[in-house]
Amino acid sequence: MDDVVIIACETIRYELNAAIKETGENIEVIWIDSRYHNDPDGLREKLQQEIDSIKDKKTILLGFGCCGNALVGIKATTADLIIPKTDDCISMMLSKEGEKFERIKKTYFLTKGWIESPKSLVVEYNRALEKYGEKKVQRIFNVMLKNYEYLMLIDTGCYEIDQCIDQTIEISEFTHLELIVNKGDIWLLKKLVTGPHDDDFCLIPKGEKVKIGHFGYIGIDASSKIRNII
Repeated sequence: MDDVVIIACETIRYELNAAIKETGENIEVIWIDSRYHNDPDGLREKLQQEIDSIKDKKTILLGFGCCGNALVGIKATTADLIIPKTDDCISMMLSKEGEKFERIKKTYFLTKGWIESPKSLVVEYNRALEKYGEKKVQRIFNVMLKNYEYLMLIDTGCYEIDQCIDQTIEISEFTHLELIVNKGDIWLLKKLVTGPHDDDFCLIPKGEKVKIGHFGYIGIDASSKIRNII
């Protein structure tokens, strides 16, 4: 696939690499640092820079969802863009083929990629602990996570779950969220790699911009639909 490239978030590295391997495709991937997920404007700017710099490709596949409106306003300057029609990266691994997955309310989602992120809850907690002390950190995290009751580790099948269960338990303990382990799926990532690129995707022809309506949020404040990344 010499005329196609993927730009993807590092948090889905395990899942996207598995999707590429399972489909047998040979496709270049440009990885974007997961730190950008905390800054939608910064992520939009970084993605636009990467898109603008790509040469001699007909299609750019984006391994992102809408991600807090970060993709809204991006222009397909150098090639056609194809984007999964999902709220965020986590949604790509929750949805089941042939059906719409109803996300459990009040749930904070984790995968191995999210746990290893430099902005993971473990990193943020330890950083805050050094700066503020345990009592103040607990108050801070209680406020930050006040809308959550559950902590779900998504078993995407792309790594041994034992590799991240200890850290997940640690997160559950200091956040006081009930731990759930749920089976995920990478069918959408495999479909992103191979097609067909049908109604599961936003198709942005070269020269056009990504609009909120491409994700199906016409007349809706999409920010209310997006999982907050802490």
